[in-house]
Amino acid sequence: MPLKPGLYIVSTPIGNLGDITIRAIDTLQNSSVILCEDTRVSQKLLAKHNIKARLIAYNDHSTAKQRENMAESIANGAVVSLISDAGTPLISDPGYKLVKYLKDQRLLVEIVPGVSAPIAALILSGLASDRFLFAGFLPKTIEAKRKIFVEMTKINATLIFFETSTRLLLSLSIAKEVFGNREACVARELTKLYQEANTKPLADLIDHYTVKPPKGELVLLISGIESIDPVDVKYNIEKMLISYLHSGASKKEATELTYKIYSKYCSKKEIYKMANRLNVEKLHFSKSKTKNNKLAD
Repeated sequence: MPLKPGLYIVSTPIGNLGDITIRAIDTLQNSSVILCEDTRVSQKLLAKHNIKARLIAYNDHSTAKQRENMAESIANGAVVSLISDAGTPLISDPGYKLVKYLKDQRLLVEIVPGVSAPIAALILSGLASDRFLFAGFLPKTIEAKRKIFVEMTKINATLIFFETSTRLLLSLSIAKEVFGNREACVARELTKLYQEANTKPLADLIDHYTVKPPKGELVLLISGIESIDPVDVKYNIEKMLISYLHSGASKKEATELTYKIYSKYCSKKEIYKMANRLNVEKLHFSKSKTKNNKLAD
């Protein structure tokens, strides 16, 4: 049947070019125009499936005027498809503003579903898949990463993030500091020849990728709070307190920050006692080191 005028959100492959549905190919072949992030990337997919529709770049920098033009074209009978460089559009990709604008104009918006990297990674990870939270790309800075992780410490669901290979080790290290040694997975090269879904405790992943740095963009998954082993709680609390104390936080500040995460397992009073002990040990070690250095001189 002929397609009705509207916007068709079409999923494309995330690696293997064969991962595209018959309906997706048919929709793209019958589109008046195809909106894409990068025409050079999308042209390869279109050429493989003999799709001749005109390509127009649509990305985060596209203007309100462009959205108005698309709405006018659809109102005049155009079939417009929206694709991303890989996977399902709008999942950490451009398109949200366009979809909202067209729905506000009461124009047709349709989905042609297919591959999605977060779902593919979740299925391969072996982590709990009954509940999950997709949080998009992790921020670049240490404090911004830590803030997001702290916000998610009490969530009983598998956490899913996009990350770049160059920042993976930093994210893994901060995740271990905040979450403790939870089970996690790094999924990369999904559906490609060298596909990897490496599921291990965070400490083991840090060791692995220190020796073998990954390449490209990847998906990082971290298990939810119910996966924490109570036996490791004291160790994790001490590690977090030591980290805060060494970074210059007071005992009170370190206690408050740590309690936000481990209130389910330990009282604030108990955590403060641990912080006090660790601070005394730190001071004693520092004095001993100074004394030994003087004797050596």
